[in-house]
Amino acid sequence: MVSNIDPFHIHPSKDNLFIPVKMLAEDIDDLKKLIVGRLVSETLFDLALTKSVQTGVSVEGLLLQEGLMNEERYFQSLSNAIGVTYLPPHHASKLQLEPADLQKINQRFSWSVYLTDDGFAIVPLDPRCMGPQKTLNSIKKIIKENSASHPHVRDAKFYIVSSTTVRTAFESRFSKALLFYASETLAKNNPDYSAKEGVSLFQSIGLFSLLGASLYSLWLSPQLAILVLSSCFSIFFFALILFRLITAFQFRSVSEKFSPIQDPLIRNHPVLPVYTLLVPLFRETSVLPQLIAALEELDYPKAKLDIKLLLEEIDTETIKAVQALNLPPYFHIVVVPNGQPRTKPKALNYGLQLAQGDYIVIYDAEDIPAPDQLRRALAAFENHPTHCAVVQAKLNFYNWKQNWLTKQFTMEYSSLFDGLLPAYFKFSIPLPLGGTSNHFRKDILLSIGAWDPYNVTEDADLGMRLYRHGYCVTLLGSTTYEEACSRFSSWLFQRTRWLKGWMQTYYVHMRRPFKLWRVLGTWKFLGFQLVVGAPIISALVHPLFLGLLFWTVFCSETVQFFEIWPLWGLSLFNLSFGYFATMWLGAQALKFRNLSGFLLTILTLPIYWLMISLATYRALFQLVHAPFYWEKTVHSGQTPKSS
Repeated sequence: MVSNIDPFHIHPSKDNLFIPVKMLAEDIDDLKKLIVGRLVSETLFDLALTKSVQTGVSVEGLLLQEGLMNEERYFQSLSNAIGVTYLPPHHASKLQLEPADLQKINQRFSWSVYLTDDGFAIVPLDPRCMGPQKTLNSIKKIIKENSASHPHVRDAKFYIVSSTTVRTAFESRFSKALLFYASETLAKNNPDYSAKEGVSLFQSIGLFSLLGASLYSLWLSPQLAILVLSSCFSIFFFALILFRLITAFQFRSVSEKFSPIQDPLIRNHPVLPVYTLLVPLFRETSVLPQLIAALEELDYPKAKLDIKLLLEEIDTETIKAVQALNLPPYFHIVVVPNGQPRTKPKALNYGLQLAQGDYIVIYDAEDIPAPDQLRRALAAFENHPTHCAVVQAKLNFYNWKQNWLTKQFTMEYSSLFDGLLPAYFKFSIPLPLGGTSNHFRKDILLSIGAWDPYNVTEDADLGMRLYRHGYCVTLLGSTTYEEACSRFSSWLFQRTRWLKGWMQTYYVHMRRPFKLWRVLGTWKFLGFQLVVGAPIISALVHPLFLGLLFWTVFCSETVQFFEIWPLWGLSLFNLSFGYFATMWLGAQALKFRNLSGFLLTILTLPIYWLMISLATYRALFQLVHAPFYWEKTVHSGQTPKSS
């Protein structure tokens, strides 16, 4: 039985907002007497005092979050100093936690009170600097307030407990409830937006009717049927070609708008909020050192970082590897209970429920984000209207020199993130999100049901769903570097998953096409067809067009059968201009990135297109037989220096 907990209907409070700390000399001296010499050195205390003024975090909060002072020892010392019993982690079973306590648990640096089996437990954390005496006075005030409303409190026991003890107990006690809502919230509350139910009956009837009519037409009049079908499919090809040509023509003007020229918010500013980083990991021991180093390089107050390493319960190897690293407290190991579907979006939903920040960013295991990316994202949010729900950073690869495949991948990503996405933004076309380095407002993310755990390309779906709810997406001129797949098998598995997810995204949002049209308007509706529908159909049809052309040229027996000039012209135009537009766009993108040595890569683009078509047909097969199967992308952990 699932507990009555619904984190997606709990909205963040404003308790996480920071104001400059107002410290009194007597509080500082009181705290100093408690911890200096016992828990920290005087030098470390003075350093924390300076950083406290800069960041808006209390001295004790800063020392605890940065791992400079042991949390349990601090609360035990505080308990002894003020005469209130300390509740250690091994007595966490005394806590009588409720689902609604999740909101208090997710508030960092704030006082919170929890029921125990014989009284109350208090987490005495505060944004201000508080010594033992002020802490004791606050506890007495809490006891007095509770006594007035609950007479039995006079005989109750009061404990001091650490926030980690409470959080760990909650996660253990409500893991099944958290898992249920991570997996089923969207399907339960908004089934029309979930891929769980698959293709609708209306869509199935329409698809089979169209297929039947096409086959009958081919049997009845092959030449005319091929001409008509080719003309229809050419619409999708032509739309992609035209947009790529437009983007290539004005590449620099659309791309420079999102170059990293704006100043980020100043580091250590007192009003910087807590920022949650959701980092899903599954069998990623090879990239762990690189990942941790990249996250520790982020230029953001460590006391305001909330890094959730999302680990699957069955992945004991990665869990042990992470635990052995002895990470500071701003890293939080979250073990996602075993359950289906075992997908990245389900893990993200699970971690989101435990997020302490008002802003969320997603990073993958092999990511190396720009150190100032968080502050730049906040600046972008400040410069855009409140209905801007997400800021998407650019993605590219650090191992682009490795081989032909990594170069093709690099050209593709450079074209997408430096060219096509800025062009979509310029022409008010819905933007599909990348799978990583997208920064969200937490309250908006929760309000729309977060990610669809049954969509294996959750980012593209979420981007479209945000547009349907009236929110917008903007771009950020900051690059996160990833590892491009260097082996064909890894590339094929990853690309199959992506394309299967795009197919899921298309059929989910096209279940009620007229409703989608009304909500988005004509222009954005057509943009959705261009961004999501056209690439899928083009990839499926491309090898058929190519085969038809070669058959016509090299099979003399059938030359007369296919000798229809409109068909020739259509096929040649789509293929030649399609290749030209994509090659030109790629060349412009590589020039924009100052990357060289890609001539062979550009000229062999047709081979890469055929590979994408192969992955598309494989994705179509999986969509029928294993729609929610998540094919793992293997990462080697190759650093930029070794590329």
